[in-house]
Amino acid sequence: MTLEDYLHREGMELSTFSKQYNLDYHRLYRVKKGAMTRDEAIKQVFEELGISHPSKEKDVDGEPNMLFLSQERICISLESSGEIYCYYLHHLQQLEAYLTRYRIPYYVRQANDHWLVKYDKEARE
Repeated sequence: MTLEDYLHREGMELSTFSKQYNLDYHRLYRVKKGAMTRDEAIKQVFEELGISHPSKEKDVDGEPNMLFLSQERICISLESSGEIYCYYLHHLQQLEAYLTRYRIPYYVRQANDHWLVKYDKEARE
């Protein structure tokens, strides 16, 4: 059963699901739209509930065959602020170009294996 199937069966909204299981709404939203996740908490809850996460076809770099920026633009358009994890340098560069183009204030913090981009559309530059 997929996440969509589970939500429909339980008559539950994604926001309720995220609160009930203490999971990040934005990451769940991306998963619901077909993105892959590395979030161990989400994976654990899915395993416990019997929710499958169908594997997507991979492109030549081994990434899901789905445009990273198109996924993130949806979340940016829906939320006034948030954080985005980038695991590939070209994703970080695409995201920075997009945020700069639309004059959305942001900052980047680098971790061991990814970059964390925090943005806030309501902040002043």
